[in-house]
Amino acid sequence: MTDINTIPPHATYPAARAAAVPVIRGRLDEPMWNQAPRTTRFVDAATGGVAYFDTQAAFSWDEQALYIAAFLEERDTWTTTEPRRGLVWPENTFEVFIASAGALYQLSINPAGQTEQLLFIWKDAYERGGRYDVPDLDLARCRPGVVGGDAAPHHRRGLRWLFDDWQLEGLSAAARVSGDLNERHDLDKNWTVEMALPWSGLKHVLDGANPPGVGDRLRIGVARNQVIDLRGARFTTTWSWHQAGAPGLYAPENYPVVELVTA
Repeated sequence: MTDINTIPPHATYPAARAAAVPVIRGRLDEPMWNQAPRTTRFVDAATGGVAYFDTQAAFSWDEQALYIAAFLEERDTWTTTEPRRGLVWPENTFEVFIASAGALYQLSINPAGQTEQLLFIWKDAYERGGRYDVPDLDLARCRPGVVGGDAAPHHRRGLRWLFDDWQLEGLSAAARVSGDLNERHDLDKNWTVEMALPWSGLKHVLDGANPPGVGDRLRIGVARNQVIDLRGARFTTTWSWHQAGAPGLYAPENYPVVELVTA
């Protein structure tokens, strides 16, 4: 079993302590988001090439929650309103991946503010009587799926349990469109995302103290799933703040690190 906490990150970003608890509306007009350092512009997740539109994220925190914001340039903001099909959600989304040594949490949100959540537990980390053998992850009751290891590229660590009905307790997330959602014949400017993820709800993906404090570091991936809608054709591309390469976005050892700082 590989401990991702021992693998040096290729990028580290600060998350400054929030001076006040934000109201989660997706507007990003509070001082904390004007002051928070943004990530570099997202790149093509597979190749590292330039993405069509500018996308950046920012982070903040306090003793109650981790706060994440995203700024997504967009000229035509639309949603499909289709439900998730297995691991696939055919939507324009902003994606957050938070990983511990044994688990990975994925949160997706579309421009309408609809969210989808997934929790992955490595099979080699799930032990009877262990950390993940708890009521909300009970294998008999939850009947999780199994993913990984059956197609290329796959992760060398092997299989994971997939809990597709798991919900992060206390999650608050919102999106706001600068323009007109689903008006396909006009030009939009962007859409923005704001999230509050309580530390208590993140217990399965925190390896250290809970709540964490100044100097603690989290493995976090953030990405944008963009559906390109052309005349007579539709395809999906993914942009992220790090080049994921062949392993894809489900290889947490490649995620950058977010470090909690005071300012």
